Formats: sequence, structure tokens, C-alpha cells
Amino acid sequence: MNTKPSRPSTARAGLHALALVRFAKCAVEAVAVATFVAVFGAAGRSWAVEPWPEVPLPPKADVQWVAQSMRVNGVPTRVMQFQSRASRGEIIEYYSAYWSGGYEHKASVRPLGEATVVGQMHGPYLMTVKVEDGAGGTSQGLISVAQVLGSKEDRSPGELPLMNGAHVVSVVESDDPGKYSREMVIANPQPPSSVTQFYQASLVNAGWLQIQGNDIPRTPGGSAGAFVVFARGGSEMQLSIVETRNRRGSTLVANLVTKDTGPSPN
Repeated sequence: MNTKPSRPSTARAGLHALALVRFAKCAVEAVAVATFVAVFGAAGRSWAVEPWPEVPLPPKADVQWVAQSMRVNGVPTRVMQFQSRASRGEIIEYYSAYWSGGYEHKASVRPLGEATVVGQMHGPYLMTVKVEDGAGGTSQGLISVAQVLGSKEDRSPGELPLMNGAHVVSVVESDDPGKYSREMVIANPQPPSSVTQFYQASLVNAGWLQIQGNDIPRTPGGSAGAFVVFARGGSEMQLSIVETRNRRGSTLVANLVTKDTGPSPN
């Protein structure tokens, strides 16, 4: 690939691609969990604007924000992640008890893969905690609040063209101090090399300038792919293209960042 100045190592580019995939998965899981748990029969009701509910923090935990102002497939969402010295069972018991008093329904507790999800509706909002086992009897997980009622789903790729057979898996938008970002996860039936060539041609024709490009070679047990960055005006487009495990296609994570937008930093 032709590249512009300062390319990071292919190993670093590969880690960046995987980090983007993991973040997108984390955000989408928050709303997927919301959809999975929202079985309280509240659909179809109209709600007045209500303040976001406060979610109690897990016991014995360190908590960090993932995003305070985010939309996942059009659904306004807030997500935190935590690591707790309490066990998964203690976390489940804590939220099950907290969200069962004073509510129309008891908290929902359901398995989701290797994790457990505890959820409760609060007006138009769904509060969920997804928790899984950590090392040595600890636990870790996600805390999310999603405005699942009254929100319109949005999986539009925006100005990003799609290849034949591709489909948008998720769209995650966030407003951070000084910038707006829109991250799209797209499943493609084509291999990474074809996807990379398609977007190099399409974006350059649309006025984008490629400023970085790295091929990610396949490693034992790993996936091949590419990491490409384009710039236009005050915007930057990062494309992480990773081969699927069965090597029959690829996953594209496109992160569009527009600077000098979003809320002003404090």
C-alpha cells in the first residue's frame, strides 16, 4: 500500500484494529442487552421527557466511563465498565435486590453467553448490568442505561459507500469534548484486500486524502487485515479491516471523527 508519513508498526496497527472492534462490540452489547431484557410490556407507550436514572455502582468496584453521550443504532445510551473484588454472584444479588423494590416488576436475571445480565425498566429507560467472572473470584462487566422506548433505530452508513453484499451491523455515535465520532461496523463477504482497495478508490474519488496505511499480516491463530486512515477538511476516517475467523469475509470498523464539534471541554 502507498502510505504517507509516520506509519506505526503493523503490530501496533493490528492492536488498534482489534481495540476498535472490541469497543464497538462493547457499545453494541449494551443495546443488545437492552433489547434482550426489555420484556416488561412497556412498548407502545408514550413517555414525557424524564431525567436519566441514576444507577448504583457495584460494591467493591473500580468504575470508568466508556461513554456518557452515545447513540447505538440510534438509541441514546450511557455505558460504564467496572472491575470488582466482589464475585459475579454478589453483583447479581446486589442489583437483583436493589432493582426489585419499588418497581412494577422484579429485576430480570438472564444468561447471555458466559455472562449474566440483570435489568430493570425505569420509564423509557432500561438499566442493565452485564457481569462475568474475573480472575480469583472477582468480576467485571458493563453498566448501561439506554433510552429504548421512543427512540428510532438508525443503521445508516451515512456517506460511507457499501460493497455488494455488505451490511451494517452497528452504528455508534458519540459526542465528546471538541469532537464528534461515528463508528460503523460493517460485515463484508469480500476478503480484506478487496475491501481495502474498494475504499481506497472510493474515498479518494470523494476527495479524501490517504495519510496512513498498514497491512496486517496473518499470525498463527490470528487474522490478516489492514488499517487505513484518510483525512478531509476537519475530519478523519479510520478504517480497520479484519479477516473473519472462517476467512470467508471481513469485518470493517469505520471510525469517522469530526473535530471542533461536540460539547466544549471544561
